[in-house]
Amino acid sequence: MPEDRFGPPAPVVLAMILCDAIHQDPATQKCTLLGTFSTINARQFPAVHRHLAVHVALTNGHGKTRIRLTLIGPDESQPSIFSREGAIAFADPRMVAELNFSVANLTFAKPGEYRLQLHGNDELLMERRLYVMAMPGPASPPGMGPAASPPGAG
Repeated sequence: MPEDRFGPPAPVVLAMILCDAIHQDPATQKCTLLGTFSTINARQFPAVHRHLAVHVALTNGHGKTRIRLTLIGPDESQPSIFSREGAIAFADPRMVAELNFSVANLTFAKPGEYRLQLHGNDELLMERRLYVMAMPGPASPPGMGPAASPPGAG
């Protein structure tokens, strides 16, 4: 926490989990996280990831808190890839608030280390790495390497 910060302490992040989807039971409000991950593999770039969900659990919040989730690319001089904002009201610092974020059709320009940053009232609370990796293409059939011609050609 910065030395010159005034006001109540920032919320404490209990969890920040990346996954394919989140199901929230309408009766109990309990969440089920589906397909957790920390790496995305792609055969070509730019790559489109169809759905990213992020589950966040916070505690030690005091009153109304602005929350912002931002995805930063490997080149920090570029603008953020996405940013989602909201607010949560903590009635009691002991409460645990669970937030779910969802992003569709997320485009990654190139492989590298991306970072999801969670801010509370403009203070960085947590950062998660998201690795985007280039996968080699499918193997060529025997005799069909890059310089090979199909049988019967030529």
